[in-house]
Amino acid sequence: MAREQHDSIDFRFNLKLYFSFVLKYKWLFFLVTSLALVVELFAVAPSIIFKFLVDDAARFISGTLSKAGFSRVLLFLAAVSIVLVVVRSVLRFVHIHAINRFEGYLIRDVKQRFFNHIIGLSYRFHTSNKTGALISRIIRGAGSIEGMSDMIVFNVLPTLFGLLSVSTLVFYFDTLTAGALLFFSLLFIGFTIIMQNAQKEANVAANNTADIEKANISDFLTNISSVKYFGKERAVRARFKNITKNTLNASLRDWDYFRFASAGQMIIVGIAGVFLLFIPAFGVVQGTMSIGTLTLIYTATSRVIGQLYNFVWAIRGFYRHMAAFESLFQYAKEKNEVQDKPGAKDPMIAQGRMHFKNVWFKYHDSWLFKDFTLSISQGKKVAIVGPSGSGKSTLIKLLYRLYDVNQGEVLLDDHDVRDFKKDALRSQMSIVPQEAILFDDSIYNNIAFSNQKATRKEVMKAIRLAQLDAIVQAFPQKENTIVGERGVKLSGGEKQRVSIARAILANKKILVLDEATSSLDSRTEFDIQQALDVLLAGKTSIIIAHRLSTIMKADMIVVMDKGKIVQAGTHNELIAREGLYKSLWNLQKGGYI
Repeated sequence: MAREQHDSIDFRFNLKLYFSFVLKYKWLFFLVTSLALVVELFAVAPSIIFKFLVDDAARFISGTLSKAGFSRVLLFLAAVSIVLVVVRSVLRFVHIHAINRFEGYLIRDVKQRFFNHIIGLSYRFHTSNKTGALISRIIRGAGSIEGMSDMIVFNVLPTLFGLLSVSTLVFYFDTLTAGALLFFSLLFIGFTIIMQNAQKEANVAANNTADIEKANISDFLTNISSVKYFGKERAVRARFKNITKNTLNASLRDWDYFRFASAGQMIIVGIAGVFLLFIPAFGVVQGTMSIGTLTLIYTATSRVIGQLYNFVWAIRGFYRHMAAFESLFQYAKEKNEVQDKPGAKDPMIAQGRMHFKNVWFKYHDSWLFKDFTLSISQGKKVAIVGPSGSGKSTLIKLLYRLYDVNQGEVLLDDHDVRDFKKDALRSQMSIVPQEAILFDDSIYNNIAFSNQKATRKEVMKAIRLAQLDAIVQAFPQKENTIVGERGVKLSGGEKQRVSIARAILANKKILVLDEATSSLDSRTEFDIQQALDVLLAGKTSIIIAHRLSTIMKADMIVVMDKGKIVQAGTHNELIAREGLYKSLWNLQKGGYI
């Protein structure tokens, strides 16, 4: 089911899930954070070196340090500085090398975890959620894994450790200045956290509207043929204008919080600057502090002020990444309503008998099937016909366990399909769906998708049986022709032939044809029907059709209406008696449908 959009963030759940990914690489994370702290420690060294340089320069100027002695000091400090630069550069190289791999592994794991989870969720979930929004959330969530890790390693830890190390250093020389530094730093951080906490709901809302925008872009572009055919470019532009207006309003509401945050931070930093400037200056005036120490305090505290602004972006990033996690990680709470039971086994369909036994199934809170029963014997071709909404396609979805029955059983070779693993069950059947949706890949690979162990000879045979060979030969790249997104470069009939070739190549005991020839012209339908007759031989088949001329040879025709079987028999038997089938036949024979 589609999850209800909300503007709150489950921080505890999101952080727990984030660190579950991090802990998989705990030693790499330890290396990355340790190196970040060591690099930060080395960053304080120039301030200390500068203190000694200024103090010794003052001694030299006052005459208490000889020229030779000052020269030795300069050479020593220069050598120490060069060594520190080299060590810091090596550490930085190793640090970046480690964090690149750490973040790369995390991004990969998040993408795989949620792609695998989402693709395994129920059919109902996928019919209730827009594909564009799912794609947007997976990509943004994976990007936020990198952003969150960068924030921790490059902003939070260096700022906290820098504040601690500088405060300790300043405390050694002047406790009052150190106290002021700590007070204003904590005030700055606290104010930033309060402001970002106030902004979090606006941030989630902005993400949700952005997801809606991306989902609609995907929807419009996917249905570009309908837009063009009906001349609705202007209407679509108008709709998109309203959508982008909503996105803009949500984004501005989110961004405008920064006005208050930035103004408040400037006030705190300004007042802190006054205190941190004059407190140590009074120490120099009173003779309790040297010029070198004053310089050290100024350079060190200036560095902390800069890091605090980095920390601001870190806090902003934290809430932004938490909002992105909320959009993606909520799917981790989504449970698959069609579950494999403990001890589920792989099916071995030897005969292909089917039995829908006393099936009850509710769809959209209303009963579609009530005590429905239908048996299909081994090797029989059974056609199912009836008006739209009578339950024909839903019956196939129950067979494939895209949905589970509320009551009753769906049996294959006398085994309940719920006793089988879902993927294994579905792999034992082949289907030609009503709408042939193809991958943006070659014709060959689209057909081989149904049986990836098939040889080239077997794939080419399936192409021939599906009456696709002549078409393929006319393409410059032949069977290696790329079909485009969803097969857009092929006609409806060509896509359907590729779909039929897939089913032929799968070669399963049970075959489902769901309006398999609905997109074909009469001549091509006749040619393919001959191939299908060969394919169907010896297989248990369900044929769903509106065009009754395609099912005249079926062993049994089941007529459904409103989830019930209202008639059953052969074609000749059904047209010989009054009923829904004869009415449909007369309408089609008269050219009305």
